[in-house]
Amino acid sequence: MKITIHRGTHQIGGCVTEYEYKGWKLFVDYGEELAGGHKTGKLEIEGLTRGNLSKSALLITHYHGDHIGCITELKKSLPIYIGKVGRDIQLVLSKHLVSVDGLQRKMINRLQSANTFTPGESFSFGPFTIMPIVIDHSAFDAYAFKIEADNVKVFHTGDFRTHGFRSGKLPKVIEKFVGKVDYVVCEATNVSRPDATSISERDLQQQFIKSFKKNSGNVVYLSSTNIDRLFALYHAAQKAHRLFLVDAYQRQVMDVVTQRDKLWGKSKLYQYGDNEPMVLQYERGEFRLNAKFKALLEEKGYVLIARANKRFDSFVERLPGNKLRYLSMWKGYVDAGNEAYNENLAAALGKDFKLLHTSGHCDMNNMRELFRMLQPKAIIPIHTDNPTKFAEQFCDEWPVITLNDGESISPISSKKMDHCSPFICCLGKKKNSEVIGPDNKETYWDIARKCLGSFYWKEAALFALNHAIYRPDAVLFKEVEEEEDYSAEYIQTYDKDMNPLSTYVEGEHWPDGDRYQEPCGFAPGDKVLAAIIPSYNTIIPATIIGPVTPDAYRKVYEEDELCHNHYDSFEDFEKEIWDFDWDAVVVRPLVRLDGMSEEVIVPRVFLFPYREVND
Repeated sequence: MKITIHRGTHQIGGCVTEYEYKGWKLFVDYGEELAGGHKTGKLEIEGLTRGNLSKSALLITHYHGDHIGCITELKKSLPIYIGKVGRDIQLVLSKHLVSVDGLQRKMINRLQSANTFTPGESFSFGPFTIMPIVIDHSAFDAYAFKIEADNVKVFHTGDFRTHGFRSGKLPKVIEKFVGKVDYVVCEATNVSRPDATSISERDLQQQFIKSFKKNSGNVVYLSSTNIDRLFALYHAAQKAHRLFLVDAYQRQVMDVVTQRDKLWGKSKLYQYGDNEPMVLQYERGEFRLNAKFKALLEEKGYVLIARANKRFDSFVERLPGNKLRYLSMWKGYVDAGNEAYNENLAAALGKDFKLLHTSGHCDMNNMRELFRMLQPKAIIPIHTDNPTKFAEQFCDEWPVITLNDGESISPISSKKMDHCSPFICCLGKKKNSEVIGPDNKETYWDIARKCLGSFYWKEAALFALNHAIYRPDAVLFKEVEEEEDYSAEYIQTYDKDMNPLSTYVEGEHWPDGDRYQEPCGFAPGDKVLAAIIPSYNTIIPATIIGPVTPDAYRKVYEEDELCHNHYDSFEDFEKEIWDFDWDAVVVRPLVRLDGMSEEVIVPRVFLFPYREVND
C-alpha cells in the first residue's frame, strides 16, 4: 500500500491523503485551504482531479470546508463516500448559502449523488476494506477510517477530540472495530496550542449555565454546524430558565440530528425539552422584534445564537436590557494579528465579550492514549503547522515519519517471504547485573528496537528510515535488513545521522569462503557495545576476543545440552550454521546475564564503538 500526503504535512486544513494499491486509489478529504493561512494552490492529482478515475474513490471524514470544500471541482464519475447525517447537515448549509454563493448549487448536486456509509459496518472498494468509525469532533457525524489492503492496516483519524460529550465510547470502539494497526495518519492541529483543550464540553456547558443564570441577556457567537455546542447551549438555557433563540437555518440544522440520527438521536443531549428553540421571524428583511416579543424577552431573559452579519447585528442592537456577548469559537478569529482574523466577527463582539470555548481537536496527552490503544509501527502527522514539534512530542514511544507534501511511504505485508525492513535501535532502560569487569561499575541496557514496517525495495525502506524520528538522543544504530526466504540476505547498519557503519552481504562467510572472518574494525581487547538481539534483546559492554571459528561453535555445541539432544554430532550441528552466523565475532561480556557464557558470539554488524552513556 502506497500512502501519499498530497497536502497537509505543514498546514492545517485542505488535507488530501491517498492510499493506493495495485492501481486502485482511495483518497481521504479534498477541502479548501484555510483563509489567511499558507496556500499551496490548486492541486493536480492523478486519479482524483485528472486522468483515469475508474479505480478511484474519495472518503470524506466530515463536513467542515477544509475537508469537503473542493469536491465541487471533481468529476461526477468519481464516487464519494460520506456519513449520512453529515451529508444532510452540509445540504442544509449549502441550501442556506446557495443564494449568495453559486458554488453551493454544485455542492448540493454533488452530495445528492454521494454514497453514504454506516458507522461500524465495513465496506469495500476494489482491494480496500474500509471501516468507518464515528468520532467526536466539533462537526457532527465525523469519522475516522481503518483502511486495509495487502494486510497493511492504517488508522486515518480525521479531525477528532476526546473531551467532547461523545468521546467516552472511543476506547471500546477502538477495541471492537479497529484493534492494532500498522500506521496512524493523524491530525495534529493542537500541537502548537497546548491550552486549546483545557476544559471539556461538559464543564464548558456548566460555565454557560452559571453565566446564563447570572445574566438575563446572552448573545453567543458560534458556528451553527457545531451541533454538540448548539445543543449544549440549548440545554444550558433551559436549566437557566432562559428563552433559546435561533434563526430558521439553525433550527433546521438541529432538527437534522433530533429527527434523523439513529446512533445518537436517543441521547438526551439531542432531544428538545418542554420549551423548544424559538425561531426568529423575518419582517422586511429584519428579525421581527415587536412590543410583545420584547416584553417576553425582558421577563424571561434569553440566549441568542448569533452570527456576524447585518441582520443579526441589527437585531442584537434592538434587544432590550444589558447584553453579554460570548465568543464560543477559536479566539484567533478576533485576533487582528492572526491570519484568520474575521473583521465582522470582531466588530459584532466589540471589546467587552466573554470567551467560553474549547477546541474541536484532541490535546496531546489524550492523543498519546489513542496511540497506546492502536500500537502502530509509526505515526504520520497531517493537518498541522508544526510536524517537528509533533515528532518531539511522541517520538519517545513511537517512530514519527514526517513527510513533505507529495511524498509517500510504500509498506507491504510483513507476511511476505521476501521484504526489506528498516529498524531504529536505541538504548533502552539502563540495568545492573552480575558484574565481571575489573572496575565493578559496568551496566547494560535493553534494546528499544522499532521496525518501521516491511517494504519491497531497499530504497523505500531507506526513505522511511531517513524520515523517521524515534528517540534521537538514545539512538545506537539504525538498520536496513533484506530477507529472502526468511533469512538475512543483506544488512546495513548506520549511525544516528545515517552514516554507514557495517554491511553484511550473504555468501562466502563459512570457513574457506572468500568472506570468512571479514574484518570487524575492532582489535582483540577493544571495548565495544554489543547488541545481543536474538537471545537477550540487550546492549552489553564487552571486549573483543576475535573472529568466530569452528572451535568457537564447537564450544557452544559442547556447552549447550539442547544441541546434544537435537544433533547427533558437532558435524551435523555445523551444517546448520547459517552464513550470517559465520560473519560473527567472539566477545567477552563485561556484564554477564543469566545463562550467558564467558564468551559470546555476536554478529559482526552488531558491534559498535563503546561510549559512555548518561542516565
